[in-house]
Amino acid sequence: MNLDETPEEAGFRTTVRSWLADNITPNLPTEPSFADRLAADRKLGAAGYIGYTWPAEFGGGGAGPVYASILDEECARVGIPRSLAPSRFGADLLAPALIAHGSLEQLAEFLPRTRRADIVWCQGFSEPEAGSDLANVQSRLDDAGDHFRLSGAKIWTTQAHEAQWCFALVRSSRDAPRHHNLAFVLFDMQQPGVTIRPLRRLTGDAEFNELFFDQVRVERRHVVGGLHDGWKVAMTTMGAERSYGQLSRYRAYAEQLTAIAAMVRQYRGERRRVWEVELGMLAADLTGIRDSSYKITSLAAAGESVGVLPSVTKLWWSTTHQRLMDLGHEVAVETGGDLDFWLTEWLRSRAESIYAGTSQVQRNIIGERMLGLPR
Repeated sequence: MNLDETPEEAGFRTTVRSWLADNITPNLPTEPSFADRLAADRKLGAAGYIGYTWPAEFGGGGAGPVYASILDEECARVGIPRSLAPSRFGADLLAPALIAHGSLEQLAEFLPRTRRADIVWCQGFSEPEAGSDLANVQSRLDDAGDHFRLSGAKIWTTQAHEAQWCFALVRSSRDAPRHHNLAFVLFDMQQPGVTIRPLRRLTGDAEFNELFFDQVRVERRHVVGGLHDGWKVAMTTMGAERSYGQLSRYRAYAEQLTAIAAMVRQYRGERRRVWEVELGMLAADLTGIRDSSYKITSLAAAGESVGVLPSVTKLWWSTTHQRLMDLGHEVAVETGGDLDFWLTEWLRSRAESIYAGTSQVQRNIIGERMLGLPR
């Protein structure tokens, strides 16, 4: 693994950092709203930074994953990490699947608007009875002649209440074998038959949603990759989600670690030594997560398989961040820190062992594919 940036990569980082300072930072609030992030996305899109790693023939910059990581890291540094960008579902997850499996008509219809952040997408994968077992989705696509009708439900759908379009994995056949009975579809969220019900969390916000579909219209031209070939399209989307490092997470978590250390330095009680030991252990874990993210990026840049490393990294960052928030909340209680902030972040961190791949599933993947353990 080579951690040294080439002159071209270093120059790109300098250019991006300067552009962000001139175009994003002056107008960005300390706690950006969805609208603030979308406005930033549209500026990024106009400057060519959204879709920067797409092939040039599809309107992208043709850059490799190292450039994607640099862009992510620099955006995170100013408060707009790609992990929170409204454009991320379309530009970072859907676009690679369209480029790999979509028709020329689909590419022409959706890629330019997605790159400009003119469309906000959501991802319809999880269902009440299909979370980790994604192939068990029950939302049903019925043939209606010149189009299809979609009925069913999705759950835990991020930013659905803000989205204009959805890409979803749905059941296309009752009789075909598993993995050959699924369709990957695109549909308008602002049509009759789509019901969105926000799921309010303990923190009080409602980032996630339940979706209900009652004979929702899906155009035939909006089935991606073939009517019963949705599984391979979905796997391309999942691969895109997990191929690059989580450097923006590392930066955010490192800043939280620094804030906790500042509270600990002001404390003179008997718990200080215990907290300092835990801070050291967390710092070591965060360094490992950063290096693992760089490793994923390095492998992807070389065209090599990343193997189970994304699963290792996901399990590592979710468990580490939960420990970090445990410590932050404990220290804030004892030292009179900003308890509202640390309690909110602690509550948010509880879901990290579930979303983006549950910890149990990641352990199964590591056990079976890395350690050779039986199923």
